[in-house]
Amino acid sequence: MSSPTANSPLRSGMETPPTPHPISDEVLRAVYASDQEMYPAGLSYDRLCSWVAACPEMSICWSSPKTGVLGVVIVLPMLREYWEDLLVGKLKEPGVDAELMFPHDNKKKQLESQSVVAGARQIGNGRVSNGRSGGMQEEKEERQEVGLHVYHIERLAVEPPTAKQKRFSEIAIEEVTRRAAEKKGWKVVGLSALTATDGGKRTFQRLGFKNTGYRELFVTKAIRRPSYAAIGIGNNPSIPEEAADEPEELDMLYIYPEDGAGGKSVSEIIGYGRTVVSMSEMTVKRISQEEQQEDQSNPLMSSNGNGCAFSLSSSI
Repeated sequence: MSSPTANSPLRSGMETPPTPHPISDEVLRAVYASDQEMYPAGLSYDRLCSWVAACPEMSICWSSPKTGVLGVVIVLPMLREYWEDLLVGKLKEPGVDAELMFPHDNKKKQLESQSVVAGARQIGNGRVSNGRSGGMQEEKEERQEVGLHVYHIERLAVEPPTAKQKRFSEIAIEEVTRRAAEKKGWKVVGLSALTATDGGKRTFQRLGFKNTGYRELFVTKAIRRPSYAAIGIGNNPSIPEEAADEPEELDMLYIYPEDGAGGKSVSEIIGYGRTVVSMSEMTVKRISQEEQQEDQSNPLMSSNGNGCAFSLSSSI
């Protein structure tokens, strides 16, 4: 989770109810710049743009006339087989290919055409007595299972929420899950997020997300330097130029669920003598079939019973 900078177009303020709308190029570039500064994981701007273009309704800004943009969320709707790989690190975020891994209408139409042909053959062979009921069953089975990966969610925290206000994270997640539930042919099976900051980890923990065991770390390199304690004896000590301290270099390492299965610590896995500069953790909240049936409009967020209006607090 990144925080807006002083020069970012993201601003705080609660003067008027926020309005959701598509992400502008200006905001998207600000999101990309802040993410790269905090977490340079090799994602290209073109790849980020391809995600937004492939499913723009899952990338949303909230703004008000007086304060401008209040918050932003970018969610990647992924076919389940690829989403499951992402959860355990077999697939990395920069490798998510929207054309291949997002659900698309053309895939649904292809499945529908195959279903029509198969249904016609069954009727012709006398295997289906009622074409309508058979078609309804096939339509139900053809829904694509989709996992919603929250790539970015950002809100400038100013003050804690009141009892009648929802946090921005709740508003954002509710909106994307509502939109996903309304997509014909989608069956949302869960949500995930790769949390990069303490605030982000607390946010998704509060929403009921659990760690999958996959982590991404930036750690210091193990650089061995010679000792120059005996160099520079006399009134004009000198240290060879090559002995000067080098800028700290970092390695990006991955810890997979099976790595921690034996109870090893992070230090044992990455090697002693190296310092963890930052660590991101993959989290997930799966949606059961019962939860989907209870609330088709919003299978993730259950009612908190306080009758909240659409009022946005200034916390994430």
